[in-house]
Amino acid sequence: MNHIVIVDPFSTGSLYAPLFNARGLNCIAVISRPDLPTHFTHDLVPEHFTQVLAWSPEVAQTLDALGVLAVIAGCETAIHLADRLTEHLGLKGNNPASSDARRNKFTMQQALTVRGLAHIDTRLVTAPEQIATVLEAVDDTRQYVIKPINSAATQGVVFATGRQAVAQALDSAGWQQRNDLGEINLGFVLQPFISGPEYVVDMVAFNGSYHIASVCKYTKIQRNGSPFVYDSLDTLDPADAALAPLIDYARQAAAALGVSVGPVHMEIIWSADGPVMIEAGARLHGGIAPRLFQQVYQPDLLSLAVDSYLGRPALAGPGHSRQTHHGKIGFFWADRHATFEGPGYERMVAAGRVPGYGGHRYFISPGDDVPATIDFATCPGLFWLSHDDPGQLAHHAEQIRALLWNQ
Repeated sequence: MNHIVIVDPFSTGSLYAPLFNARGLNCIAVISRPDLPTHFTHDLVPEHFTQVLAWSPEVAQTLDALGVLAVIAGCETAIHLADRLTEHLGLKGNNPASSDARRNKFTMQQALTVRGLAHIDTRLVTAPEQIATVLEAVDDTRQYVIKPINSAATQGVVFATGRQAVAQALDSAGWQQRNDLGEINLGFVLQPFISGPEYVVDMVAFNGSYHIASVCKYTKIQRNGSPFVYDSLDTLDPADAALAPLIDYARQAAAALGVSVGPVHMEIIWSADGPVMIEAGARLHGGIAPRLFQQVYQPDLLSLAVDSYLGRPALAGPGHSRQTHHGKIGFFWADRHATFEGPGYERMVAAGRVPGYGGHRYFISPGDDVPATIDFATCPGLFWLSHDDPGQLAHHAEQIRALLWNQ
């Protein structure tokens, strides 16, 4: 029993294998679909795996004979297959009967409703001919959000106010188009826009109990005519008593979604009526956040996830990690359409000297056209910082922006 199966070890799912390898465990990669986009699969490091298998029913028999300790969902595309393999191999994990509640944006809101938890009134549209019926319930004075039920991040998300704008958004939606995950859009949800500060809670489930690994808060700013431009994501202390209602709700919501083992990443709006979940995923926080958390929290999200999959018990104590430093992810933005030139060597070196600088990442390459930033989908890049003095983070963030984003 010395094998770990990681389904679609991409995005932050690529961080698992080196940690298991360091513990003397062999990792096997299972690729869920042959048509996953290359910009997604380039995270695969074959040297971290004893085998890389393309999914077919025969793979289940191969795994039967190997002695598998755990099956891990590396990213969103892996949720359903990881749950099915876990059950097939007789391992502790998340029930495949409720996989959709951890992947489908409509089903997860229904799961909250069944538990009597705060939720967003959500309508499902799976075909253009259903639009007219859905519009009957639209308040002509209210703002709505339209988004694909199986996309990731903010891809395909549209905001619209009133019946006519909602109708236009649904008419022009990407019906039967492939999203960035390579999946066909299965439909769209229509939700009233919920206002309030946006938080992220990352938890790790230990046989149904939830350890709070991190709590973060987004700051969005008005820019280029849009109120949805991301400025920063700041880490918070889970021990802060003011966060207790948010954390209590997050734990209840995770239980409603059927998360029993492994990490769950949850986005929550703290509205005037209290916390309400936007959506969640039964996988690690994406992007660079797990690396930042290693500098900010003890124990950190990735270490806790590894412990959970190895069947270790939840830590005794308060049920949350300890914040040892303060962390910030800052986002770049463009105020006009331009061609990206890159910061140049000297600015890169200077950025490395800024106290607490952890790194940066551009989502574009020199020579690429950059549109004006209006949301996360048009964000050209980000950087991350940590420091023991929270008062220094905002100042250092502005230094990094001045050095690395001179567009």
